[in-house]
Formats: sequence, structure tokens, C-alpha cells
Amino acid sequence: MIVRFRGKDGNYRVQIEQGDDFRALSERLLSQLPSSVVPDSISVSDQPVGHGKPLADLFGQTISDLNLKHGDLLFLSYSEGAPETAKSAGLSPPPTAVRLNGRPVSEAEARIMVPFPGNIGSVNSPWENVVQESVDTFLDSQTGKIPRKRDPKMCKHSEKGMCDYCMPLEPFDSAYLKDHGIKFMSFHSYIRKLNSSSSNANAGTAAASSFVPPLSGADFRVKSKCPSGHAPWPAGICSKCQPSAITLQQQPFRMVDHVEFANSEIVNTFIDNWRRTGNQAIGYLYGRYEPYSEVPLGTKAVVEAIYEPPQVTAIDGVTLTFPWEGEAEVDAAAASADAGGLKKVGVIFTDLMDAGKGNGTVVCKRHADSYFLSSLEIVFAATLQQNYPSSTRWSDSGKFSSKFVTCVISGNMEGQIEISAYQVSNTAEAMVQADIIEPSVSPGLMLVKDATDKRYVPDVFFRRVNEYNAAVQENAKPVFPVEYLLVTLSHGFPAS
Repeated sequence: MIVRFRGKDGNYRVQIEQGDDFRALSERLLSQLPSSVVPDSISVSDQPVGHGKPLADLFGQTISDLNLKHGDLLFLSYSEGAPETAKSAGLSPPPTAVRLNGRPVSEAEARIMVPFPGNIGSVNSPWENVVQESVDTFLDSQTGKIPRKRDPKMCKHSEKGMCDYCMPLEPFDSAYLKDHGIKFMSFHSYIRKLNSSSSNANAGTAAASSFVPPLSGADFRVKSKCPSGHAPWPAGICSKCQPSAITLQQQPFRMVDHVEFANSEIVNTFIDNWRRTGNQAIGYLYGRYEPYSEVPLGTKAVVEAIYEPPQVTAIDGVTLTFPWEGEAEVDAAAASADAGGLKKVGVIFTDLMDAGKGNGTVVCKRHADSYFLSSLEIVFAATLQQNYPSSTRWSDSGKFSSKFVTCVISGNMEGQIEISAYQVSNTAEAMVQADIIEPSVSPGLMLVKDATDKRYVPDVFFRRVNEYNAAVQENAKPVFPVEYLLVTLSHGFPAS
């Protein structure tokens, strides 16, 4: 049989037998490689990008043990030195003084049968092993079609017939969403839209053999292992490891559509702290996720309790430590059967200031002409969403964005206390992860950091409508409006 190898200096073919040791394969391969290759630096992988195994780690295993077959292609990575040095280095032999519980063991006894990573068929992809939220599993099983009644003016068929005017709509139908005031489609509607225009349309479910996950999490960091073989950044960079330019635009979907508080007393008790002291407070929302029927294939976070962790309160904010003391114990108690199996679904904080009129009204700080969520709060929300990622079978990594919500209690335009619910976009999470942005002194503007030897900052752009009512693209450096990173959610209390 023939095993093929591909390295930065070319392709190589080695003839070997199934019962031969991998050491024999390595020796024949070395004879074909350039003399400047350092043998100890050679690693082999079944993928062109990623971490490989050193050749010496595979000694003692036969070709059949490694599941290698005729015609298999493996990828090489290695470093080079002076020809004399490389030739004299040779392959380091495997350790002979292997010990088990302090006693020497033979090579045959120490031999570990590890399947070679090239046996991809026996290894499940990340999305196949994902344990989703029960609400996601349920929504995956739903068609999501929006039923319509027979139109007496346009439909010419019988009651049992169907035509273009009465056939069910897709859950992502833009006209339906606009007519019902739904600004963001649900996450599962977004998945259906992606799958409808790809090869997944006939794949059925994520378990189908032809399935390709439609989602991939944004990552704006420089790749540490570049297949081009150059020195790692900042010593070298190329188009393969360099992140693309970022064009900011409003995210068309949201991971959670609605935040429902189980009863008003939960919120009133939380606000009482401000009523007594005038200081702000922050708390974690404990609850669960359920389907939300008001939005096609929607999801809602049902809040059953608010827990206030240890914090230092003040008139203009709070100071919180991560992780806070007793966090694991509180999570365990909330997840117990007695508590109803609750989990963290979000965070809530107050931003209240008495209007001084003596009638209970408060100052309206957050509105269309100022901001809804400040740049500092957006970075805070993005950090929390990274800490609580959402598991989904529709992503190539098994995780995508987060269902963690952020709620603010502040004053509205009428001076009344009001709750607002938000999430930040997947792009915002990735930009915070890559250390690209930071809060500015102006709450409505986000600052783009400067590039350094330890921080690569790609070009960042955003689109806006100028004074001539034309859509133009502008450089986001040094600042850009925070609205590009924000997703709004609805909120309320149970109808009954």
C-alpha cells in the first residue's frame, strides 16, 4: 500500500505494508525529505490546519493500528536547520526506561493502542455531541409555518384547497414580521432561513449525513497556527491568519425574544433597595427558557427569582466581583428539584434617579437622543454572554452566541419606572473577546482600541445614512455608535 504525505516542500509517497511498524514508515519518509529538516520537529496530521502528532509518538504501532489505508493523505509540519545539524539530530528514540508504579516495563507492555486521528469516521463532529436546551430541541422539531385562513376575495378554490394567497408562510417571512411589529426574527427562524438557501434544505435534521452547520462563531483574533508556515504574529502575518475587516450592521436575529417575569413582586422587591437607600443594585435572574408563541419559533426567558450577589452599592453604580462569593452554592440550590431546576438566564440592574417633584417620578436618562445601553454596559453584557454560551447543533463548534439577557430598570419619557431588556450581538462578543473595543467617556459611543504588538486590530467600518439621505460607509475608528452592537427584547408579565 502507498501512504501519501504533503508538506511545505512538496508531496511524498511511501510504500509500506499494513503490518509494518510506523517507525519503518518514518524512516522511509525521512529519506525523501530535504536534508535541512530537523527530524524531531516533524509532526503529522490528517488535517492541513491544526495540531499534529510528533512522529516518535506513533512508534510501536502498526499501520493497521493507526487505521491507515491505501492512498490516505497526511499533512506534515516541521522546522529546518543547518543540514549538518539536522542530519546529526536524527529521530529521538522512544524512552526505554518506561515505569509503571515505580517498576520498569517492557516496550510491548507499555505500548498504548491509540487510534490515529486520521480515522475521522469514528470521531463525532462537535455538533453531534451537543446537549441543547430542551426549548431548542422542541423548536427544532417544529415546522414553524405560519398558518393563514382562506382569503374570500383572492382564493378561488374550495375550503380544502390551497393557493399562494392562503398557503402557510415561512417563520422568517419579512412581510409578516413587519406587519406584526417584530424587528428581529427569532434564532430558530434565522436557522430556517439559512438552511432554506443551502444544501441543508434537504438534509432534514442535524443528524443527516449531508448536514453542514450553517453557523460559525465570529473570531477577530489572529490565528495562532497558520498553515502558511511563517513566524507567528507579530513576527509574521498573512491573509490566511489575518482576521477580515469588520463591517458593523444590526444583527437580524436574537437568541431570546422575550423576558417574562413570573410576577411583579420579584421586580418590586428588587427596586425596594433603591427606594430605601437611593443606591443602585444589580442581581442575577434565575429561571428557565420556554417557547414564545408571539414570535414564530420564538424563545422566552421566564424569570422566577432575582438574587443579589455581594456588591458595593452607590448612587451612580455598583461594584461587583467575579466570581462572587457563594456563587456555586447559589447555582446548585437554584438547580435543585425543590427550586424547580432554575438556572441563570440573565442579569438586571437599576439606573434610577428621583425627579425631585415629590410625586414618585424619576429622571429619564435613556432615550433615542442619548443611549439605551451605555458602552460600559455593552462590554459588561458581552463578557457575561461569553461566560454563558448557548449550545446548539447548528454551529460548527457546538456553541453559538448566548441566551443570557441584560435588563435595565430606569425611567421612561413619562417619568415612570420601566424595565428594558437587551442582548448584545455576536459581533460584540467577538470584538470584546479580541480586545478590540473599550468603553468611552461618552456612553453612546464605543471606542476602538489602537493596535499594539500584542493586539491586532482589523479595520472596522459601519454604514449610516448621511445628510443627503444616502447610505455611506465610514471608518469606525476611533469611535462608533453603540446601537450597532445592540439587540432589543420585549418583556412583560404572564397574561393570566
